[in-house]
Amino acid sequence: MAAVVSKELMHGSRRQTLVQQVLVRFFQGEFQANQRMTVQALAKEWNVSATPVREALVELEGIGIVEIFPNRGAVLRNFGAKELREICQVRRILESEATRCACGHITPHELDKLKQIFNELATAKRTVEWSESTQEWDDYLHALIYQTCGSERLAHEINRYRVLYRTLRQIRHSKRQNVKDYEQMEENAEHLRIVQALSTGDPEAAAKAMNDHLQQASIGLERDLFQNQNS
Repeated sequence: MAAVVSKELMHGSRRQTLVQQVLVRFFQGEFQANQRMTVQALAKEWNVSATPVREALVELEGIGIVEIFPNRGAVLRNFGAKELREICQVRRILESEATRCACGHITPHELDKLKQIFNELATAKRTVEWSESTQEWDDYLHALIYQTCGSERLAHEINRYRVLYRTLRQIRHSKRQNVKDYEQMEENAEHLRIVQALSTGDPEAAAKAMNDHLQQASIGLERDLFQNQNS
């Protein structure tokens, strides 16, 4: 049984890696909108079997990056400021509701730990390690919330977009190295407000704190990724 589980985990990891590779190359301009992508060509390029490539394309279709046509492969869809705003809107709706539902279901011990961590990050020296730690605890908080929201369907829908958000954040930070420290300080303060609202047991305040946090994140993403585009 352990061998089977290990094989499944490896397969899922390979699929996620392919999804991220397509996203990175797309947002860096190596792949273009309306470009056709076939399973056979991608499998040959990445030296993998057709199955994880096919699954990666289906996953990309599910988050609006490609459109799959029967017997013709996949075509990259246009993705600009308008599409980014729409996806960020969906994310705010889903994660705000997840935060509301998670209120009262995260242990006080866990919340106290997170308050201490985000307070420490707010006053720590800005280093590469600090930046990486900020991103790691960002991922941890969001995952903790949707995993404790009590709805498998809601958690599933949020999780579908995680690789996309991580990739967008990665591309954004690579473009704005000179300002990301300040903006990560703001993110830590926003995370702290979410945790504090969860600690008080106020679901509406927690949902609002999450909504405000994701609203600011979407503004920064649009500015840094598409500031020269007309929408």
